[in-house]
Order: sequence, then C-alpha cells, then structure tokens
Amino acid sequence: MSAPHFVESARKRWDRTPLRVRLTSAVLALVAGSLILISVSTILALHSYFLDTVDDELKDQLLKGNPASFSGTAAEEPSETLGVRPNQYIFSSVYDNGNRFDVPANRADTPVFTLAQLEEAGGEAFTALAADGTTRWRVLGLPGTEVGTENPDYDPEAETNERAAYYTLSYRLAHFDKTVAGLVWVDILIGAGVLAGLAALGVGLVRASLSPLRQIENTAAMIAAGNYSRRVPDHDPATEVGRVGYAINSMLGKIESSIRAREFSEERAHDSEQRMREFIADASHELRTPLTSVRGYAELVRANPDMPEADRQHYIGQIEEAAKRMGLLVGDLLHLARLDQERPVETEAIDLAALGGEAVSAHAVVAEDHRFEFKSVPGASTVVAGDPARMRQILDNLLSNAVRHTPPGTRVTVEVLSDAEHVLLRVADDGPGMDPETTERVFERFFRSDAANHPGSGLGLAIVAAIVKAHGGTVSVRSGLGEGTVFTVRLAAETPPEAHSDH
Repeated sequence: MSAPHFVESARKRWDRTPLRVRLTSAVLALVAGSLILISVSTILALHSYFLDTVDDELKDQLLKGNPASFSGTAAEEPSETLGVRPNQYIFSSVYDNGNRFDVPANRADTPVFTLAQLEEAGGEAFTALAADGTTRWRVLGLPGTEVGTENPDYDPEAETNERAAYYTLSYRLAHFDKTVAGLVWVDILIGAGVLAGLAALGVGLVRASLSPLRQIENTAAMIAAGNYSRRVPDHDPATEVGRVGYAINSMLGKIESSIRAREFSEERAHDSEQRMREFIADASHELRTPLTSVRGYAELVRANPDMPEADRQHYIGQIEEAAKRMGLLVGDLLHLARLDQERPVETEAIDLAALGGEAVSAHAVVAEDHRFEFKSVPGASTVVAGDPARMRQILDNLLSNAVRHTPPGTRVTVEVLSDAEHVLLRVADDGPGMDPETTERVFERFFRSDAANHPGSGLGLAIVAAIVKAHGGTVSVRSGLGEGTVFTVRLAAETPPEAHSDH
C-alpha cells in the first residue's frame, strides 16, 4: 500500500472512530509524549551530569597524582599511585612506540583504545568498550608532561624517570549504566501506570462530558420516531453544550410548529373531504325521494291525458309539495355550506330573553296542541352579541324539533339564564325522551332516529350546532327514555345597550 493510500485509509478509519475514543486517545497520546519527553530529558541530563563529574574526577586524579610513581612499567597499583579504587579504575601508560602498560594488568574487561585515539581526543574524555564488547569505560588521557603537574610534591628539575607519551585513567561505567537502566525501567513502569490510570479516569470523564451529546442524540432519535414534543435537556448557556442545546431546542420548536401545522392542515383537508363525501351522499339520498315523487307524478299526469281534473290537480299538488320540500332542503344545505366556510358573523347586541319570548309566542299559535312556557330572571343581563336572524333560527329549530318529536299535550319550556360571563338558553320538553345512541348523534347532519316517523331532512339540529359554533358558543343535549329532553345553548354575555349609552 502506497503512502497516500495508507494516509487516506488511516484518515477514514479515524473519521469512523467514536468521538469519546478519539478524545481519550488524543489525551493519552499527549500525556505519553510528555512523559517520554520528560524521561528522555531527565536521563540525558543525568547522563551528561554524571559523565562531566567523572571526567572532572579523572582529570583531577591525573593532574594531582604523584609523578615519582609513574615509572616506565607503571608497576604500582593505581590506588597507591592516584588514590583510586582498583575495581573501578584502570591506569594505563601509552608510549610513542604503541606499547601500553595497564595497572592492574591482565583484566578481562580492560578498555580498548589506541595512541591515535588519545591524540585525536586532545586531552578530552571519551567512552571506550572493553574487549568483551559489553563493558563501557570512560577514558581520559593526558600527555606525560602534564600528569602530576598540580601535585604539591612535583619538582620538574628533580624528574629523572622517563615519562610515557600519554597516561590514561579509565573509569568503568557499569554502575552508572545500571543506574540509568533502572531509571529507564522506573520511568517505563511509572509512565505505564500513569497512562493506565489516566485512561480509566479519562474514559469516565469523557463519557460524563459527552453525556449531553448522547442526550441530544437520543432526543434526535425520538423526534425521528415521531415524538416531536421532545427537547434537549437545558444546560448552562455559558457552556458550548448549553448554547448548542438552546439552538437545537429553538430549531425543534420551529420544526414542531411546522409539522403540527402541516398535520393539522392535512387533517382538516381530510376531514373536509370526508365531510364533503358524506354530505354529497346524504344530500343525494335526501333529494332522491322528492325527485322520484316529482318524476312519478309528472309521468302519471303525462301518460293519462283523460285523467279527471280533480285527480290531475291532486297530483300537481303532490308535485308542488315535493318541490317545496326540495327547496327547503336545498336552502338548508346552502345555509350549512355558508356556515362551514367559517366566515365572520356580523353581530349586534341582542336580548336573548326578548327574542325567546317572541319565538315562544309564535310557536304557541301554530302548535296549539302543545303547552309552551317561557322563563327568565327579571333584571338579569341576557344580552349576547349575534346575528338576530340566526339567533331566532336557533330558537325556531329547537322549538320545531320539540313539537315534531313529542306527542300532543307535551309541555315545552324555554328558559333564559345568565351568569357573569355567559347567557344560557334552555329548551326543555317532558316528552318521551331519547335513547343514549340517539342522544350522541342528534347533531349529525341527516340523522333521524329509527323510531321517528316525522317528516324532515335531519338538518335542523345540525344547523343549530353550526350557528352556535359560528357565534363562539356551545350546544349540548341531555335526555333519557321517559325523562324528556333538554337542549342547552351557552353564549358569551354582552354588555347591554343601556350600559354602552351610559358611557
């Protein structure tokens, strides 16, 4: 693998490595590099300091030695000549002809060096290996004319012995090498322990530090699964994680609003489409009967030109009755369609008590076989903001529904109440009542109870519910078999006109 490909492959593997691993690895690499740098610097400084100390000692021993003992054979022990330890030092005399004499002699670990090396060193110490190739020696050689010159007993004029070209003093570095090796092992063990402890501690710290990112990851996963209300936990905004969390939460809020709006729009569109289908189906079903009647009577009249005039007029009257029913049905459908458009309602202050009294009086004249009663609290504010015609239609539809679905002699009561915020309109009857299933569906369009034998399109109460909703109110029903029925309309109270004029 070529170098560019290797670098690219390593970079890709590094990019796929989890962040916690990369952070821990980077910290460990920095610490390991620092430990290595400190250890190497310490060992090099110790090595330099020790060799400088040894070199100074070797030079001092040679310069202050007793020159009278430096004979051609150098027979005396270096401990007697220079006052040094014989097991760590070797004293050597090197002559111009290359002869060399060591004290003590015949040692297996004697350092190997030549006269040329001494001359090249120029009085500076150097390191030489022994013949066995393992033992290191620190060797310092000085010309014979310089050795012993700093000895108090040295007298150049009394010098009679022939001096060698170089006198050397070698120090065995075995003890120093063991010390350095021990220090290296100590550095390795301590460094390994520090790295192991730091790795264990670093993994925990990195994991704890990255826990907010895992929370963000979990939140994102839950949002992707459809839980749009989830948010990233709050953190200190002074921290990077806190600022990122705040930005993400702000973004999530906007995303959730957009998604909710889209879902609401789609749901409304679906509901609207579903209602439209049901509306068309129900309207078609309701219009089919009168249309069938009109067509049947028309064909009957056309097919019998010699029909008696009385019968002809009867069938024409049936056609007119069917056409009237269709007209009423179409009018109700148009009215519901306008209400479904949720256009703003033009309102004015209406005294619902006065309107209720008028509606009861009108129905009492038409439905003489029912007993009507109107109730309201004197002095109570029963003014609402609404369309007068639509408010009257609510009353007429509720009263007509009570008359149509109750037997003669039934008492129908209209009651108008008020509290601090609302005006209540109740239309109650003591008729046979409705079963629970009918009560739940009574405001549905085109719904008619199976037990009802009365004509009607089933839109009257649906129109009541739509008008009340358009005015920001609510309508409810309470009924039970044998318990009668109570319809309650709740509308927001409005300040009476007299109160406006006072101001």
